[in-house]
Amino acid sequence: MATYEVKIRITSESVEETQRIANLIQNTINVVNNQDLEKLLSKVRSNPNIVKTALKFI
Repeated sequence: MATYEVKIRITSESVEETQRIANLIQNTINVVNNQDLEKLLSKVRSNPNIVKTALKFI
């Protein structure tokens, strides 16, 4: 499988918060199957409130 580098824009309160978010995104990409991640992110994009519901169960 090929590896690609992608630039993203993160809006946050501080550099530290941005670094934490970027690290979490990269870690997620490293451990979650691409198809599952794509499906999850598509659901979140279409219904952002699903995140709050999911967090209740974590």
